[in-house]
Amino acid sequence: MFLVITNKKEFYSVEFKISEIKDFTPQIGHLVSQMDYARKTTLEAVKGLTTSELDFLPNDDANSIGALLLHIAAVEKGFQIEIFDGKSPNEQETAE
Repeated sequence: MFLVITNKKEFYSVEFKISEIKDFTPQIGHLVSQMDYARKTTLEAVKGLTTSELDFLPNDDANSIGALLLHIAAVEKGFQIEIFDGKSPNEQETAE
């Protein structure tokens, strides 16, 4: 699969195939592959953006790109704490 990701400065061409991964069951391999794809394409899409561009709000009801990136990171951290530590995030972990 070829994907073209754009921002105002450049065009990126990314080759990525969702597939099975060695040492994982087929279903988990596909899931990990999809997560890798989402990470790669997200990083490529925001590469080179300025702080002003990351903070830009297109309207009063919108989120900025930076806020959405923070949300992605917070959800991933919470998920890791719940899955790998077997507990809900505490106040300190939630605040970080």
